Parts: sequence; structure tokens; C-alpha cells
Amino acid sequence: MDEHTTGDALASHERGRHLAGMFWMLDRHRRDHEQALSLGTADLRILWLFSDNTPRTLKEVAHELGLEQSTVNRQVNAAVSDGLLERNREAGETAYRFARTAAGRDAFEADLAISLGGYEAALESMGADDAATFLQLLDRYLGAYGAAVPRAGSR
Repeated sequence: MDEHTTGDALASHERGRHLAGMFWMLDRHRRDHEQALSLGTADLRILWLFSDNTPRTLKEVAHELGLEQSTVNRQVNAAVSDGLLERNREAGETAYRFARTAAGRDAFEADLAISLGGYEAALESMGADDAATFLQLLDRYLGAYGAAVPRAGSR
């Protein structure tokens, strides 16, 4: 490796380190922001999935969220106990189907408004042009990062 290549690798490493630090700070701000919400992360994730009003089985929820079925079973049943989801089984079916309740919809929408309000305030403070550029670049980055990261279970 020549001196130029070593310098490029170091610069690339430092960029990655800088980006990791920024993502850490984003996660810290996001966790602080979550303290203002009434729902926990698991409930928000599940209710976001059900925001399309499509009933699902536990197996479908696990697949769509990319989580273990045992984890989804615990989280979905907790959401049922809290009145956020309801469970029904059609005649002749073996699996329960879960759907969002009106209380689940209302709680999700209230927390979503708080979350989106924070995102919108931050984007607004950047100005319209910078916010548009930021969103475009972040979208490109997430596509490239998704293509570069191995999928779970593919090792």
C-alpha cells in the first residue's frame, strides 16, 4: 500500500467514525424524544405496522417486522392486554388475527404527532433547500447502506 492509499483508508475510517458518532447522537436525541411519548418502542413499531388496517397473524407480524415469533408473541399479547390490539379467530381458522383497536389508533396517532412534530421542527430550522437536500442524501445513503450490510441470517 502506498502512502496515498493509506491516507485514503484512514480518511474513510475517520468518516465512518464521524458518521457513527452522529448516528449515536441521533439515537440519543431520539431516546430523549421518546420520553415524551405515551407508548413504548415495541407498541409504536407494532401499531405502525397495523396503521394500514390489515389484520395479521403472529407469523405475519414476525415476518414483516423481522423479529422472532416469540418476541412478537409477547409484544402483541401485551398490546392486546393494554387494549391497543384485538384478537379474533375466524370459524375454521387455527391462527388468531390481530387488528388495531380504536384506542390503539388514537394512542398511535397522538404519539406520531409528537414524533413528527420534532422531525418537522428540526427540518424547518434547516430551511427548505437544506432540508430537501438532506432528505434526498439520507435516502440515497440508506439505500447504499442497506445494500452494503449483510442481511440477518445470511452469514
